[in-house]
Amino acid sequence: MRQRLIPLITFILFTSCTPKSLLLDYPTLVSMYFEKKINSLEKNDTPTLEEKRIILKTKVEFAFGVLMEENDRLIEKDYSKGIEGYKKAYSIFKESQKLGSEILRDSYPNFDTWLNGKSTISFSSSDVSDLYWLAASMGGAIKSSRGNPFEIVNLPKVSLLLKTSISLEPTWGEGALYSAMMSYTSSRSDLSEKALKDSVNMYFEKALILSDSLNASLFVTYAESIHKPFQEKSDYVKKLNYVLQMELGKDSEFEINNIIAQKRAKWLLSKTNETFLE
Repeated sequence: MRQRLIPLITFILFTSCTPKSLLLDYPTLVSMYFEKKINSLEKNDTPTLEEKRIILKTKVEFAFGVLMEENDRLIEKDYSKGIEGYKKAYSIFKESQKLGSEILRDSYPNFDTWLNGKSTISFSSSDVSDLYWLAASMGGAIKSSRGNPFEIVNLPKVSLLLKTSISLEPTWGEGALYSAMMSYTSSRSDLSEKALKDSVNMYFEKALILSDSLNASLFVTYAESIHKPFQEKSDYVKKLNYVLQMELGKDSEFEINNIIAQKRAKWLLSKTNETFLE
């Protein structure tokens, strides 16, 4: 059965007339596609630098866009299966983290000591992508670990990677760096409510400008980072409903991202009464 499904997955994923939103309704098929792609990429025992980058990016996108989204929902229905799913995502994030560190270490042998704040490196703008994807893999490991203190201690490293990237090329990824800083900032327990809101607002505005307000995930991240913890129900609902009304940006680089964001917004809205005390 599995062998018969693979051609079907390939057909669905690469047929332009197939609505991309349909793909995300079948996470098992999408997972099989990603796993097949990753296995194929990893068959080469001596991958080139570019191949390593593709493997890293593919693994992080799979873990975040498929596994984490699926298990955020699954854990409410079947706790044990949800936990197993998070463990799978965590394993992939850790593999990605190892690969991302290896990529940067090949260029900068003292990278590990730099990441621990014990040396300096003069990075260039060409390093931003590598720094970002390592930060994403570390952030994913923290999130999927569900509070593991041995992962939480890596938050300052995520901050260092992102802030270094911003200092090198702030416009990279059309707001991706500032979007990541929103998520990082919302995880900081050392900030007052005002400081946290001010910081997230600043990154939100910068990301909106660079993305021309076309990235729906920014609004979902804001709703979950600010409106949810501070119990701002009305603003939370408005943000998520706004996401549902957004154009997907067909054939743009935001299309898949926006489909995921809209599906998450719809799911979050269905849980509004559970999320807010009043």
